[in-house]
Parts: sequence; C-alpha cells; structure tokens
Amino acid sequence: MGSATILNIEDDFDNRMLIRRVLMAEGYEIVETGNAGEGLEVLKSLHPDLVLMDIHMPDMDGYS
Repeated sequence: MGSATILNIEDDFDNRMLIRRVLMAEGYEIVETGNAGEGLEVLKSLHPDLVLMDIHMPDMDGYS
C-alpha cells in the first residue's frame, strides 16, 4: 500500500517547511500550495487523503 497524500495549504513559508519536514519524516506524500485558490485548483485533479489548511489567509480562510 502506498503512503497517504496530504494537501497542505499554507501561506507562511516557514510553517509549510515545518509541516513538510514532520509529515515526510512519517512517510506521507505532501503536496503544497501557498494560497486557497491554488489549493482549490489542486483539488480538481488530486484527491488527497487529508487537507490541512491555514485558517488565517488573505484570499480565503480555512473555515470557508
């Protein structure tokens, strides 16, 4: 069985790096975007096992 894929939508570069390092060390495949618009585009073609999204971003919050 392959590793689970996680889409991480985070506008802060340092936070993206931290999340990537932690999750990759646990064997997850990580796909990243820097804003919600890009994240929604990725979701059209990729069906990740989990989506992590920052709740405080300028273009769309994580609650939306």
